[in-house]
Amino acid sequence: MAATRPLLYLGVLLLFLAMAASGAAAFGLPRGVSPAYCANEFLQYHGISQNEKAAIHLGNTKSCIAGYGGRLDPYTAYQLCIPSWVAFTDNGTLVGEAAMNHAAVSPGTAVSGFKRLLGIRMYNEMVKREAELVPYQFTEQLGRCGIQMETEDGHVMNFLPERVAGILMAELKKMAEARLGREIESALVTVPGHFNGAQRSSVRREAARLHGGFGVAKVVDEQVAAAAAYRLHEKRGDGKVVLVFHLGGRTSHATKFRFKDGTGHLLEERHDAYLGGDDFTDRIVDHFVELIRERRHRDIRGDEGALKKLRAACERVKKLLSDRDGVLMNIGPVLGEGADIYEELTRAKFEELNRDLIERALEIVDTVVMGGAPTSQTQSRKDAIHEVILVGGSVRIPMVGQLLEDYFNGRGLIKDEDAVIRGAALLSRPESARYVDECYKGGVSGPVWLAK
Repeated sequence: MAATRPLLYLGVLLLFLAMAASGAAAFGLPRGVSPAYCANEFLQYHGISQNEKAAIHLGNTKSCIAGYGGRLDPYTAYQLCIPSWVAFTDNGTLVGEAAMNHAAVSPGTAVSGFKRLLGIRMYNEMVKREAELVPYQFTEQLGRCGIQMETEDGHVMNFLPERVAGILMAELKKMAEARLGREIESALVTVPGHFNGAQRSSVRREAARLHGGFGVAKVVDEQVAAAAAYRLHEKRGDGKVVLVFHLGGRTSHATKFRFKDGTGHLLEERHDAYLGGDDFTDRIVDHFVELIRERRHRDIRGDEGALKKLRAACERVKKLLSDRDGVLMNIGPVLGEGADIYEELTRAKFEELNRDLIERALEIVDTVVMGGAPTSQTQSRKDAIHEVILVGGSVRIPMVGQLLEDYFNGRGLIKDEDAVIRGAALLSRPESARYVDECYKGGVSGPVWLAK
């Protein structure tokens, strides 16, 4: 141990000298990194413990934490996910799947889809629209939109959506620490590119630091993280125009940007806060409600329990149709009947029910591609995009991929539901990901990604 101390002290000295000479290293830049950054890298691999880092992606339907550093292999990646649900009960707080299950029996005490409300003012138009969709109330808190709900014992709670985000982060942090066997101190949190300064601050400061339990938190745009998953932030991506289209559970957005010296520069962005996989599921639910009325002579629209069972079944069918031409759904349990009653939903029927919604998603992409240019420039605008990355769970829908491939004249598109969290993990700890060429010339090829 004593023999290694001179080396450690030398490393500390190099770090302080480098920081004094060049200042703090820029975050996420793959080239031109300062000597301070590489000195820090030197310390990381010579026994001085630095902050454990992780990446977090908060989604409207699913939230994940990812990073590097297994118990046996520091270059092995991990990824852990939970449903984006938080429920407040008389006995405490439920998170993830437990909260989602609780919502089925007490919907007014559970929150999901909070991401749309982070950092916005009470009288924003989005609040009015959201109020029509949820079983709880909104109140003004510190000039912003707050949530008010009543627990089963009559206790009234008032809190900001940031608290929900923080509870989810804290749960993810606890899960990852249990896996790693050590504390995680810093987080890189992804945010949609259209988030304004107030929304970014609410995620970074209030959610991550005050509620999430992280000592340090930074934010990165989701589209930059998605591109980083394919190392487009490196030298080979310099000058390339990238389009990232996210079609998630409740929202969709498209972003076009160009990388220059490892930094993404925004060219065009559009989003729809109310277009996603849940809307596709709603169409299936409506279809089966009408089918049950016609064939079984029962109207279940007023039966909350039956509708919840039907929606859960329709969600499963929707996912199965990504790999099958048709799925048989047992509606017997929905109707409360002991016998099995099967009805089929084909992929063709699903596409018929949702064609207008999928075309609406395609319009977002077209708007971003064209950027206001005349139709005479359509082909040149498409050709000017070097990489197209599709992210989010709903990109698995075959019709979505097919229409986008047709739109881009048959070119290959990158389809990766988890690109955002994987890229964020890469950016959260570049010393593990080995992407900084200046520090690791001729280094290792990258870690094996083990999604869990």
